[in-house]
Amino acid sequence: MSDAKGLLDERLIRIEKAVNLEKPDRIPIFALNSPEVAVDYCGQHLKTATWNLEILRECLPVYYQDMKVDAAFAAFLRCPGMYTIIESQNFVPNKDGFMQHPEVCGMLPSEYEELIKDPFKTLVEKVLPRQYKAFAKPGMLGGLNLAKGALSYLRHSQILKEIDAHCRDTVNIPIISDNMIEAPFDFLADQLRSFMGISVDMHRCPELVEQACEALLPLMLRWGVTSYSGPPKRIPAIFMPLHMPAFLSPQQFERFYWPTFSRLVNTLTGLGYTVALFIEGNWSKFYDHLASLPPHVVGIFEYGNMKTIKEKVGKTMCVMGNYPIEVLKSHSTAECIDIAKKMIDAGAPGGGYIFTTGKAIIRGKGLDLEKLQAVHQYVIDHGKY
Repeated sequence: MSDAKGLLDERLIRIEKAVNLEKPDRIPIFALNSPEVAVDYCGQHLKTATWNLEILRECLPVYYQDMKVDAAFAAFLRCPGMYTIIESQNFVPNKDGFMQHPEVCGMLPSEYEELIKDPFKTLVEKVLPRQYKAFAKPGMLGGLNLAKGALSYLRHSQILKEIDAHCRDTVNIPIISDNMIEAPFDFLADQLRSFMGISVDMHRCPELVEQACEALLPLMLRWGVTSYSGPPKRIPAIFMPLHMPAFLSPQQFERFYWPTFSRLVNTLTGLGYTVALFIEGNWSKFYDHLASLPPHVVGIFEYGNMKTIKEKVGKTMCVMGNYPIEVLKSHSTAECIDIAKKMIDAGAPGGGYIFTTGKAIIRGKGLDLEKLQAVHQYVIDHGKY
């Protein structure tokens, strides 16, 4: 076995042991970042890099190597060519090239019953032409634009996969998740009704919201199963960002979010998948719910007290995240390291812990990434079991 292959396997085993709630040789370090930060880190212009992915191919291994990480998510950079071709309304680049997700509504409230009756048909015939104006062109133009957008996306995605393989082969970084899905309620809010729309709907037509989540559940399950290589391998994990619960009351969470979300997670883990939840916002009021989820779930926590998180959910869930990226801007290197020390003192005992930030680092501007290097070096030196 070559030294490079040995290092790759060593890192993957380190991650797998933590995910299985075991003690690896030391605390694994995960790169929770978007590819954009690597472009910034290497002094390249993001807008140019989004159209010329060879720039990302050069930058991403450098970033991973310098940050001293053990693993990463697949490189995910939204395809500007596709979104331009299909005249996207819900993903729009700013002047710097960074993709924004504006507050837009893909489905009207009057279309709930159509969604419940046939969700796939409603998405294809109503939502997609509304979110992507080029699909609504007359005659054959709509279909032609769909084909052009698909070809652009497929080429873009293939290059990103090649970049992941390049990172694996050059700097020995295993990719532990290479796609994502959404909980039914999050999909309904993010892609169909918007934040404002779903907030109103929970009061005006709560039964329809419940029924819509039930109707979307089979699609979300199919999305997850068809997007991942899956069992018998539990890594790569299925990544699921959880957007809305931080804005819901416990009663709303119990009624609208939890029923279909928990069934989705239970079904996927029952099929042999690992599910990585990006737990956005403060979930302290929902820790008991998280603790009831089955094994083979990873929780990436944005906020919360790590000691409490580990006590509440650490018996069944690998925990990670929670390190505040804001301190990389406002605190000294010594203070950043001290925060990391307290974090790992709370999260590491017993295993089942991966060190990473609480938020995805999406841009390098304004953050002192040399401090992150120092923090990661501290974890390497002092995070041994």
